[in-house]
Amino acid sequence: MLFASLLLLLTGGMAFAQADSAATIDCSGATPGAFTSISQAVFSSPDHTVFTISGNCTETNILIQHRNALTFIALSPVTVQSGAPAQALLRIGGSQNIIFSGPITLNGGQGVSIIDSNSILLGGVNVQNSGNFGVDSIHSQVQFIGGSVTSSTRTGIVTFGGTFELDGATVSNNGRLGISAATTHLILSDGNDLPTVVKNNGIAGVQLSNSSQGDFTDLQIINNAGNNFGLQAFTNSAVVMQGGSITGNTGIGVNCVSTTSCEFSQMQISGNSGGGIQTSSHSELDLDGGVQISGNTGVGVLIDQASTFASGGGNTISNNTGDALIVNALSALDFVAPDTITATAGNLALNCNNGSLVTGDISTYKPKKCGAQFQAGPLH
Repeated sequence: MLFASLLLLLTGGMAFAQADSAATIDCSGATPGAFTSISQAVFSSPDHTVFTISGNCTETNILIQHRNALTFIALSPVTVQSGAPAQALLRIGGSQNIIFSGPITLNGGQGVSIIDSNSILLGGVNVQNSGNFGVDSIHSQVQFIGGSVTSSTRTGIVTFGGTFELDGATVSNNGRLGISAATTHLILSDGNDLPTVVKNNGIAGVQLSNSSQGDFTDLQIINNAGNNFGLQAFTNSAVVMQGGSITGNTGIGVNCVSTTSCEFSQMQISGNSGGGIQTSSHSELDLDGGVQISGNTGVGVLIDQASTFASGGGNTISNNTGDALIVNALSALDFVAPDTITATAGNLALNCNNGSLVTGDISTYKPKKCGAQFQAGPLH
Protein backbone atom coordinates (compact mmCIF):
# COMPACT_ATOMS: atom_id res chain seq x y z
CA MET A 1 0.00 0.00 0.00
CA LEU A 2 2.88 2.36 0.76
CA PHE A 3 4.42 1.69 -2.64
CA ALA A 4 1.10 2.35 -4.38
CA SER A 5 0.74 5.62 -2.44
CA LEU A 6 4.23 6.69 -3.45
CA LEU A 7 3.45 6.13 -7.12
CA LEU A 8 0.34 8.31 -6.86
CA LEU A 9 2.47 11.11 -5.41
CA LEU A 10 4.97 11.04 -8.26
CA THR A 11 3.85 13.84 -10.55
CA GLY A 12 5.58 16.21 -12.94
CA GLY A 13 9.34 15.86 -12.57
CA MET A 14 8.89 12.86 -10.23
CA ALA A 15 7.46 10.62 -12.95
CA PHE A 16 7.77 6.85 -12.57
CA ALA A 17 9.20 4.89 -15.50
CA GLN A 18 7.59 1.49 -16.14
CA ALA A 19 9.95 -1.31 -15.13
CA ASP A 20 11.13 -3.87 -17.68
CA SER A 21 12.42 -6.45 -15.22
CA ALA A 22 12.27 -7.56 -11.60
CA ALA A 23 14.86 -9.00 -9.23
CA THR A 24 15.08 -10.21 -5.64
CA ILE A 25 17.55 -9.17 -2.96
CA ASP A 26 17.73 -11.41 0.11
CA CYS A 27 20.68 -10.40 2.26
CA SER A 28 20.19 -13.46 4.47
CA GLY A 29 21.15 -15.73 1.55
CA ALA A 30 18.10 -17.93 2.15
CA THR A 31 16.43 -17.34 -1.24
CA PRO A 32 17.96 -19.40 -4.07
CA GLY A 33 19.07 -17.27 -6.99
CA ALA A 34 18.54 -13.95 -5.17
CA PHE A 35 21.17 -11.27 -4.87
CA THR A 36 22.74 -11.20 -1.42
CA SER A 37 23.57 -7.47 -1.35
CA ILE A 38 22.06 -4.27 -2.71
CA SER A 39 25.39 -3.20 -4.22
CA GLN A 40 25.69 -6.49 -6.10
CA ALA A 41 22.13 -6.17 -7.40
CA VAL A 42 22.67 -2.62 -8.67
CA PHE A 43 25.94 -3.55 -10.39
CA SER A 44 24.48 -6.63 -12.08
CA SER A 45 21.04 -5.37 -13.18
CA PRO A 46 19.88 -3.10 -16.01
CA ASP A 47 17.95 0.16 -15.70
CA HIS A 48 14.18 -0.15 -15.29
CA THR A 49 14.43 -2.86 -12.64
CA VAL A 50 12.25 -3.31 -9.55
CA PHE A 51 13.99 -5.01 -6.63
CA THR A 52 12.29 -6.53 -3.61
CA ILE A 53 14.50 -6.56 -0.50
CA SER A 54 14.40 -8.86 2.50
CA GLY A 55 16.79 -9.76 5.26
CA ASN A 56 19.21 -7.40 6.97
CA CYS A 57 22.13 -6.21 4.85
CA THR A 58 25.65 -5.05 5.61
CA GLU A 59 26.92 -2.79 2.81
CA THR A 60 30.25 -1.05 2.30
CA ASN A 61 28.91 1.58 -0.10
CA ILE A 62 25.78 1.40 -2.23
CA LEU A 63 26.64 3.34 -5.38
CA ILE A 64 23.91 4.28 -7.87
CA GLN A 65 25.63 6.32 -10.56
CA HIS A 66 24.27 7.37 -13.96
CA ARG A 67 21.27 5.07 -13.61
CA ASN A 68 17.61 5.41 -14.51
CA ALA A 69 14.44 3.91 -13.01
CA LEU A 70 15.60 1.63 -10.23
CA THR A 71 13.05 0.81 -7.52
CA PHE A 72 13.77 -0.92 -4.20
CA ILE A 73 10.81 -2.22 -2.19
CA ALA A 74 10.97 -3.69 1.32
CA LEU A 75 7.87 -5.77 1.96
CA SER A 76 8.86 -6.16 5.62
CA PRO A 77 11.26 -4.13 7.81
CA VAL A 78 14.83 -4.17 6.48
CA THR A 79 17.97 -2.74 8.13
CA VAL A 80 20.96 -1.83 5.99
CA GLN A 81 24.04 -1.55 8.20
CA SER A 82 27.16 0.29 7.08
CA GLY A 83 30.30 -1.80 6.97
CA ALA A 84 32.49 1.23 6.24
CA PRO A 85 32.10 4.05 8.78
CA ALA A 86 34.16 6.50 6.68
CA GLN A 87 32.00 6.15 3.53
CA ALA A 88 28.49 7.16 2.57
CA LEU A 89 26.14 4.24 3.09
CA LEU A 90 24.10 5.23 0.01
CA ARG A 91 25.43 7.46 -2.79
CA ILE A 92 23.26 8.50 -5.74
CA GLY A 93 24.94 10.51 -8.50
CA GLY A 94 23.84 11.65 -11.97
CA SER A 95 20.74 9.46 -11.79
CA GLN A 96 16.98 9.79 -12.12
CA ASN A 97 13.80 7.99 -11.08
CA ILE A 98 15.38 6.18 -8.12
CA ILE A 99 12.88 4.96 -5.48
CA PHE A 100 13.42 3.39 -2.07
CA SER A 101 10.14 2.25 -0.52
CA GLY A 102 10.38 1.16 3.11
CA PRO A 103 10.26 0.25 5.89
CA ILE A 104 14.02 0.52 5.36
CA THR A 105 16.53 1.65 8.01
CA LEU A 106 19.89 2.95 6.78
CA ASN A 107 22.21 2.79 9.77
CA GLY A 108 25.66 4.30 10.20
CA GLY A 109 28.43 5.25 7.80
CA GLN A 110 28.37 8.78 6.41
CA GLY A 111 24.66 8.76 5.67
CA VAL A 112 23.03 9.35 2.27
CA SER A 113 24.60 11.53 -0.43
CA ILE A 114 22.64 12.66 -3.52
CA ILE A 115 24.39 14.66 -6.26
CA ASP A 116 23.13 15.98 -9.62
CA SER A 117 20.12 13.66 -9.60
CA ASN A 118 16.41 14.07 -10.31
CA SER A 119 13.22 12.34 -9.20
CA ILE A 120 14.76 10.68 -6.15
CA LEU A 121 12.13 9.36 -3.74
CA LEU A 122 12.75 7.93 -0.27
CA GLY A 123 9.52 6.67 1.27
CA GLY A 124 9.39 5.07 4.69
CA VAL A 125 13.17 5.29 5.00
CA ASN A 126 14.90 5.91 8.33
CA VAL A 127 18.42 7.34 8.13
CA GLN A 128 20.16 7.08 11.49
CA ASN A 129 23.52 7.26 13.26
CA SER A 130 25.45 8.88 10.41
CA GLY A 131 28.96 9.99 11.32
CA ASN A 132 28.45 13.13 9.20
CA PHE A 133 25.22 14.59 7.74
CA GLY A 134 22.21 12.31 7.67
CA VAL A 135 21.25 13.27 4.10
CA ASP A 136 23.10 15.74 1.88
CA SER A 137 21.72 16.80 -1.48
CA ILE A 138 23.51 18.89 -4.13
CA HIS A 139 21.70 20.19 -7.24
CA SER A 140 19.11 17.45 -6.97
CA GLN A 141 15.36 16.90 -6.75
CA VAL A 142 14.49 14.78 -3.72
CA GLN A 143 11.21 13.79 -2.06
CA PHE A 144 11.28 12.21 1.41
CA ILE A 145 7.93 10.75 2.50
CA GLY A 146 7.45 9.53 6.06
CA GLY A 147 10.49 8.03 7.73
CA SER A 148 13.10 9.95 9.67
CA VAL A 149 16.61 11.38 9.83
CA THR A 150 17.94 10.94 13.34
CA SER A 151 21.07 10.92 15.48
CA SER A 152 23.53 12.21 12.87
CA THR A 153 26.80 13.54 14.25
CA ARG A 154 26.34 16.79 12.30
CA THR A 155 23.25 18.33 10.66
CA GLY A 156 20.36 16.03 9.78
CA ILE A 157 19.63 17.29 6.24
CA VAL A 158 21.90 19.60 4.22
CA THR A 159 20.88 20.81 0.75
CA PHE A 160 22.48 23.08 -1.85
CA GLY A 161 20.55 23.85 -5.01
CA GLY A 162 17.58 22.01 -6.43
CA THR A 163 14.43 21.01 -4.53
CA PHE A 164 14.09 19.03 -1.31
CA GLU A 165 10.66 18.01 -0.05
CA LEU A 166 9.74 16.28 3.21
CA ASP A 167 6.20 15.02 3.76
CA GLY A 168 5.30 13.71 7.20
CA ALA A 169 8.94 13.02 8.12
CA THR A 170 10.80 13.50 11.42
CA VAL A 171 14.24 15.14 11.69
CA SER A 172 15.44 14.78 15.26
CA ASN A 173 18.31 14.39 17.70
CA ASN A 174 21.00 15.39 15.22
CA GLY A 175 24.17 16.93 16.61
CA ARG A 176 23.90 20.29 14.86
CA LEU A 177 20.92 21.67 12.93
CA GLY A 178 17.87 19.74 11.91
CA ILE A 179 17.82 21.13 8.33
CA SER A 180 20.14 23.57 6.53
CA ALA A 181 19.16 24.67 3.01
CA ALA A 182 21.15 27.01 0.74
CA THR A 183 19.90 28.16 -2.68
CA THR A 184 17.21 25.51 -2.39
CA HIS A 185 13.45 25.23 -2.74
CA LEU A 186 12.66 23.56 0.57
CA ILE A 187 9.16 22.09 0.99
CA LEU A 188 8.11 20.83 4.43
CA SER A 189 4.55 19.57 4.65
CA ASP A 190 2.30 16.93 6.14
CA GLY A 191 1.96 13.45 4.68
CA ASN A 192 -0.27 10.52 5.58
CA ASP A 193 -2.03 12.92 8.00
CA LEU A 194 1.24 13.40 9.93
CA PRO A 195 3.18 16.69 10.07
CA THR A 196 6.86 17.06 9.33
CA VAL A 197 8.60 17.48 12.69
CA VAL A 198 12.03 19.02 13.36
CA LYS A 199 12.85 18.52 17.02
CA ASN A 200 15.52 18.03 19.67
CA ASN A 201 18.47 18.92 17.45
CA GLY A 202 21.68 20.08 19.10
CA ILE A 203 22.25 23.60 17.68
CA ALA A 204 19.03 24.81 16.02
CA GLY A 205 16.00 23.81 13.97
CA VAL A 206 15.65 24.92 10.32
CA GLN A 207 17.89 27.35 8.41
CA LEU A 208 17.46 28.79 4.90
CA SER A 209 20.10 30.96 3.22
CA ASN A 210 21.38 32.33 -0.08
CA SER A 211 18.14 32.92 -2.01
CA SER A 212 16.30 29.86 -0.72
CA GLN A 213 12.51 29.50 -0.79
CA GLY A 214 10.71 27.71 2.04
CA ASP A 215 7.11 26.54 1.65
CA PHE A 216 5.90 25.00 4.93
CA THR A 217 2.52 23.49 5.85
CA ASP A 218 1.71 22.25 9.38
CA LEU A 219 5.42 22.11 10.17
CA GLN A 220 6.42 21.49 13.81
CA ILE A 221 9.77 22.99 14.93
CA ILE A 222 10.06 22.12 18.60
CA ASN A 223 12.54 21.85 21.45
CA ASN A 224 15.72 22.46 19.46
CA ALA A 225 18.72 23.36 21.63
CA GLY A 226 21.82 25.53 21.21
CA ASN A 227 20.41 28.95 22.18
CA ASN A 228 20.17 29.95 18.51
CA PHE A 229 16.79 29.68 16.74
CA GLY A 230 13.89 27.51 15.78
CA LEU A 231 13.66 28.92 12.23
CA GLN A 232 16.12 31.26 10.54
CA ALA A 233 15.98 32.70 7.02
CA PHE A 234 18.61 35.09 5.69
CA THR A 235 20.32 36.58 2.60
CA ASN A 236 17.54 37.12 0.04
CA SER A 237 15.50 34.13 1.14
CA ALA A 238 11.75 33.76 1.63
CA VAL A 239 9.52 31.65 3.88
CA VAL A 240 5.77 31.05 3.66
CA MET A 241 4.42 28.97 6.56
CA GLN A 242 0.78 28.01 7.09
CA GLY A 243 -0.26 26.04 10.16
CA GLY A 244 2.05 24.29 12.57
CA SER A 245 4.13 25.65 15.43
CA ILE A 246 7.57 26.87 16.44
CA THR A 247 7.71 26.14 20.14
CA GLY A 248 10.04 25.43 23.01
CA ASN A 249 13.28 26.22 21.19
CA THR A 250 16.25 27.72 23.02
CA GLY A 251 17.05 31.05 21.37
CA ILE A 252 14.65 33.04 19.23
CA GLY A 253 11.66 31.36 17.64
CA VAL A 254 12.03 33.01 14.19
CA ASN A 255 14.91 35.12 12.87
CA CYS A 256 14.22 36.75 9.50
CA VAL A 257 17.22 38.83 8.43
CA SER A 258 19.14 40.40 5.53
CA THR A 259 16.65 41.32 2.75
CA THR A 260 14.47 38.32 3.48
CA SER A 261 10.68 37.85 3.56
CA CYS A 262 8.75 35.79 6.12
CA GLU A 263 4.99 35.22 5.91
CA PHE A 264 2.95 33.29 8.48
CA SER A 265 -0.68 32.32 9.00
CA GLN A 266 -2.73 30.08 11.33
CA MET A 267 0.21 29.00 13.48
CA GLN A 268 1.76 29.30 16.94
CA ILE A 269 5.14 30.71 18.03
CA SER A 270 5.47 30.12 21.74
CA GLY A 271 7.71 29.15 24.60
CA ASN A 272 10.96 30.09 22.88
CA SER A 273 13.70 31.34 25.20
CA GLY A 274 15.04 34.20 23.04
CA GLY A 275 11.84 35.96 21.96
CA GLY A 276 9.18 35.24 19.35
CA ILE A 277 10.11 36.85 16.01
CA GLN A 278 12.89 39.22 14.94
CA THR A 279 12.88 40.84 11.50
CA SER A 280 15.91 43.00 10.67
CA SER A 281 18.28 44.37 8.02
CA HIS A 282 15.84 45.43 5.29
CA SER A 283 13.58 42.39 5.70
CA GLU A 284 9.81 42.04 5.83
CA LEU A 285 7.32 40.18 7.98
CA ASP A 286 3.69 39.47 7.11
CA LEU A 287 1.17 37.98 9.52
CA ASP A 288 -1.93 36.94 7.60
CA GLY A 289 -4.18 36.02 10.51
CA GLY A 290 -4.47 33.34 13.14
CA VAL A 291 -0.85 33.71 14.30
CA GLN A 292 -0.34 33.42 18.06
CA ILE A 293 2.95 34.71 19.49
CA SER A 294 2.84 34.05 23.19
CA GLY A 295 4.75 32.85 26.19
CA ASN A 296 8.18 33.63 24.77
CA THR A 297 11.04 34.82 26.97
CA GLY A 298 11.84 38.30 25.65
CA VAL A 299 10.16 40.49 23.03
CA GLY A 300 7.16 39.11 21.19
CA VAL A 301 7.99 40.75 17.82
CA LEU A 302 10.98 43.00 17.06
CA ILE A 303 11.09 44.94 13.76
CA ASP A 304 14.54 46.50 13.35
CA GLN A 305 17.04 48.10 10.96
CA ALA A 306 14.83 49.47 8.17
CA SER A 307 12.50 46.48 8.04
CA THR A 308 8.72 46.27 7.62
CA PHE A 309 5.84 44.46 9.30
CA ALA A 310 2.35 44.21 7.80
CA SER A 311 -0.49 42.67 9.77
CA GLY A 312 -3.67 41.52 8.09
CA GLY A 313 -5.40 41.40 11.47
CA GLY A 314 -6.62 38.58 13.64
CA ASN A 315 -3.24 37.81 15.19
CA THR A 316 -2.42 37.62 18.90
CA ILE A 317 0.78 38.81 20.61
CA SER A 318 0.55 38.23 24.36
CA ASN A 319 2.17 36.95 27.56
CA ASN A 320 5.76 37.47 26.43
CA THR A 321 8.22 38.54 29.12
CA GLY A 322 9.38 41.61 27.16
CA ASP A 323 7.48 44.24 25.18
CA ALA A 324 4.85 42.73 22.93
CA LEU A 325 5.88 44.63 19.76
CA ILE A 326 8.90 46.87 19.09
CA VAL A 327 9.40 48.78 15.85
CA ASN A 328 12.82 50.40 15.69
CA ALA A 329 15.51 52.10 13.58
CA LEU A 330 13.73 53.44 10.46
CA SER A 331 11.38 50.47 10.32
CA ALA A 332 7.69 50.54 9.37
CA LEU A 333 4.57 48.89 10.72
CA ASP A 334 1.19 48.72 8.95
CA PHE A 335 -1.92 47.51 10.78
CA VAL A 336 -4.34 46.71 7.95
CA ALA A 337 -6.83 45.30 10.49
CA PRO A 338 -6.72 45.02 14.28
CA ASP A 339 -4.75 42.43 16.24
CA THR A 340 -4.89 41.46 19.89
CA ILE A 341 -1.70 42.84 21.45
CA THR A 342 -1.30 42.80 25.22
CA ALA A 343 1.71 43.42 27.43
CA THR A 344 2.83 41.71 30.60
CA ALA A 345 3.33 43.85 33.72
CA GLY A 346 6.04 46.48 33.34
CA ASN A 347 6.21 46.15 29.56
CA LEU A 348 4.68 47.89 26.55
CA ALA A 349 2.16 46.58 24.05
CA LEU A 350 3.71 48.80 21.35
CA ASN A 351 7.12 50.45 21.50
CA CYS A 352 8.15 52.73 18.60
CA ASN A 353 11.68 54.18 18.38
CA ASN A 354 14.28 55.93 16.24
CA GLY A 355 12.50 57.13 13.12
CA SER A 356 9.96 54.32 12.91
CA LEU A 357 6.71 54.72 10.99
CA VAL A 358 3.39 53.21 12.07
CA THR A 359 0.14 53.30 10.09
CA GLY A 360 -3.28 52.01 11.03
CA ASP A 361 -5.35 52.23 14.19
CA ILE A 362 -3.19 51.72 17.30
CA SER A 363 -5.62 53.16 19.84
CA THR A 364 -6.38 49.84 21.53
CA TYR A 365 -2.76 48.86 22.14
CA LYS A 366 -1.93 49.94 25.69
CA PRO A 367 0.39 50.83 27.26
CA LYS A 368 2.45 52.12 24.36
CA LYS A 369 5.26 54.49 23.51
CA CYS A 370 4.59 55.56 19.97
CA GLY A 371 4.25 58.85 18.10
CA ALA A 372 6.22 61.90 17.06
CA GLN A 373 7.22 62.76 20.63
CA PHE A 374 9.18 59.51 20.83
CA GLN A 375 11.02 59.90 17.53
CA ALA A 376 13.62 62.47 18.59
CA GLY A 377 16.29 60.01 19.61
CA PRO A 378 19.26 60.23 17.23
CA LEU A 379 20.26 57.27 15.05
CA HIS A 380 23.84 56.10 15.47
